[in-house]
Amino acid sequence: MEYVRGEDLKSLMPRTRILAAGTAVSIARQVAEGLGEAHRIGVVHRDLKPGNIMIDKEGNAKIMDFGIARSLARAGTTAEGAVIGTPEYMSPEQVEGKPADQRADVYALGVILFEMVTSRPPFEGETSLAVAHKHRYEPAPDPRDLNPQIPEEISRLILRCVEKEREKRYQTTGEFLADLETVEATLPTTERALTGRPPTKRKTTPSKTITVKRPSHLPPLPSPPTER
Repeated sequence: MEYVRGEDLKSLMPRTRILAAGTAVSIARQVAEGLGEAHRIGVVHRDLKPGNIMIDKEGNAKIMDFGIARSLARAGTTAEGAVIGTPEYMSPEQVEGKPADQRADVYALGVILFEMVTSRPPFEGETSLAVAHKHRYEPAPDPRDLNPQIPEEISRLILRCVEKEREKRYQTTGEFLADLETVEATLPTTERALTGRPPTKRKTTPSKTITVKRPSHLPPLPSPPTER
């Protein structure tokens, strides 16, 4: 696996408190692009959260830990009714134990963007069960109630991501990105983040053939089976 020199978003947010709108939008855009590629090949993450997003030294965001991801093309191995995910970022359908598709990832991304611009997730509670219950039944607060400095366009975008009914959310990351890029273009130049620069191209070395001599006193290796 690639070694990412940096820190996860979960560690970054407490130090910076509220992220600048430009930085938050830049990170959300990169995560959405990564999710879009996963969805394109039929994979849904199902556990997107700040601890699974790494920010490298150049400001590039990378999605980690597809440990409970499942294929959209076939039924998963999760038993029906099983609750999979992290309560603070879990979509209402996941709370109910229903199958999760790409719209569950869109929901989680909306929760993460909410937290980046307000310094707290939309729902908090004393127990994981209490938080999950709020995700299922309570409407998300307007981010501008917690941080009036948030542009109204970002607030509307977040609230659409975290709609209870998945039919009302962005149906794909492509739809989300189209609106996000429009918002990003309206931000003042001073607020636009310098994150997400193209990574430095790595030099590749040609592969080398390695020859291993087998001791003469050992019997020869069996020939590989031939196809019939």
